[in-house]
Amino acid sequence: MPGERVLVRTRPNPLPLVGPVIAGFILLAVGGFGLGLLAGRDVLGLGDSQPVLFAVVLAAVVLLLLRVVVRPLVRWSSNRYVLTSMRLIHRRGAARRTEHQINLSAISQLQTEQGLLQRMVGSGTLIADLGFDRAHAYRDVPHITTFKEYVVQAIGELPLTRMFDGVDMEIDPQYARGGTPRAQQEWRGEQP
Repeated sequence: MPGERVLVRTRPNPLPLVGPVIAGFILLAVGGFGLGLLAGRDVLGLGDSQPVLFAVVLAAVVLLLLRVVVRPLVRWSSNRYVLTSMRLIHRRGAARRTEHQINLSAISQLQTEQGLLQRMVGSGTLIADLGFDRAHAYRDVPHITTFKEYVVQAIGELPLTRMFDGVDMEIDPQYARGGTPRAQQEWRGEQP
């Protein structure tokens, strides 16, 4: 959009990848042990079916690694949070891209939630309340307090406009700060 600038571009915190990485190491250890046992000289008395069983176990280990480790890693790496001077954007998806945009002017309230591990690493969930029982959650945002401050600052820097019947109407900055509106001053014949 014209006049819009990117303030923050980030990925979710990698904390959710800890479980899949640990599971991947366990799977490699168990799979390596099983493959080593099958590669031995007819230890189990399998005879001619041993190479076939070795290939089946190897394929199973590779498929499980793809499912348990690679899939969450690709899902994590394809998530992006972008804060611009006018919008908050959540992009996700590697093959099929999904994008959710919220105009900063539509946000009525921001809320953060943090679990114990999230507090330890400084991440959390930012919930943007849009009113009318609508909200959007941005999960595992790194440096959640700083990110929320940036969002609040960007909202504060928006121009003072209000939507009325689909038309932007400028608000007198003096009126917005609690002073006497210019139109009322001019009607009384005072100098603004």
